Amino acid sequence: MADNLVNPLMDRLQAFIKSDEERQTFITDLIEVNTKLEKELRTARSDHLDQLESRRMWQERAQDSEARLKESQGSAASNSFMLCIIDGDGYLASHFSLGMDSMLTSSKFNDNLISQGVIGGGEAATRLLDNMKRHIRHIDGAMQWKIIVRIYANLDGLLKKYTYIDFVEEKKALRQFVAGFTQSQPLFDFIDAGQGKERADHKIKEQLSLFINNSHCKHMMLGVAHDNGYVPALDPYKNDSAAVSRIALIEPLNLGWEYSKLPFEVNHFESVFRSQDLPNDRAPPRSQPKQYPTSKQSSQTQPPQNHRPAIAQDLITRQPIYPGPLLLNKNDERVDEYLGTPSDKGEANLESRIRSGSKLCNLFHLRGDCNDPKCPYSHEPFLVWEELVAFALKARLTACHAGSRCRSRLCVLGHLCPHGSSCSRKKTCYFNKVHYVDPKVDHEATDME
Repeated sequence: MADNLVNPLMDRLQAFIKSDEERQTFITDLIEVNTKLEKELRTARSDHLDQLESRRMWQERAQDSEARLKESQGSAASNSFMLCIIDGDGYLASHFSLGMDSMLTSSKFNDNLISQGVIGGGEAATRLLDNMKRHIRHIDGAMQWKIIVRIYANLDGLLKKYTYIDFVEEKKALRQFVAGFTQSQPLFDFIDAGQGKERADHKIKEQLSLFINNSHCKHMMLGVAHDNGYVPALDPYKNDSAAVSRIALIEPLNLGWEYSKLPFEVNHFESVFRSQDLPNDRAPPRSQPKQYPTSKQSSQTQPPQNHRPAIAQDLITRQPIYPGPLLLNKNDERVDEYLGTPSDKGEANLESRIRSGSKLCNLFHLRGDCNDPKCPYSHEPFLVWEELVAFALKARLTACHAGSRCRSRLCVLGHLCPHGSSCSRKKTCYFNKVHYVDPKVDHEATDME
């Protein structure tokens, strides 16, 4: 009876014990889960705070970068410029006069701008500036660009050029013209590159290489199209559409043929450039009628009256002997112009210079037109007139291959034997074919080369 009462109680006790254990296990599990969740929550909260901090930081950086970008864009806009580079040796010596020609009839300057010195230089700079503004006026924002102009030239070479072609006023005023051009605009420079053709070329090519990748340089005008030597420097950019749109050429008097292969725009600048080349030489004045002697003369024929202006014997002359008159006898055979008898002093000075190892350039001294920058012969110092006459007669000791048929006013060689028909060398003389040419002048040639 007692067992029947105890057993159910024990069963109930065991059930309670089991339930307590399960509850304890549940509470333990609940605490573990809660602890884990709390840890994850703290981690998530920390991550969230980090993200908020990072977001704030990047927002601040973005705002700062945006402000700097706007500042940079504003600075870039205010510092943008157009660069114009001109080879003065080609554009000034050959055809860049910045002066008066048929296009400038409305100009208030009636004379060549170079001869006007400082004033002419300022006017030239203004005209060049106006032409460049017209060129870029269709580009958005271009009117805000600064305009930089750099002309590189060999000023000593230009002075010599003006001397030989007898541009006296331009020679006197050239340096003042350069000063006026440079002073008139704060970003305009006319730079003396020094002696030698490659001086200006080298500087211009380096300027192109430097500024083509400059983000502030929005446009480039190049005055180089007279010389095919600049084409290799432009070739790398001909397939770059961005570069093609930024580079333009200034039209020269004679456009180099290789530039037709390049895609760059070529612009004509009105009122700035010459319409024709500077002459290679200027013949001496002949103000009085020519008179030729009628009596038989020696092989050195007598001169036309007043053919050449009087020149002081002790002064340096830059007036070349050639071109002179092309004289013919009654048979239309070439007769050398009479230059007079060289003085002992002139011959002695000339021989002394030659013996010193100085080989004189015929083209430079006798014609004034040696354009070879690598000429191996001596150009300086200049010969005085008596030395020049001696040198001209010395050059005539070499026979012209065309002989009496020669029709070139620039030929410096001899067309008559110095000894005429009485030459003792006869057939061994280089002039043997013209020994019996009549030396008497009859008229001046009209069929000249």
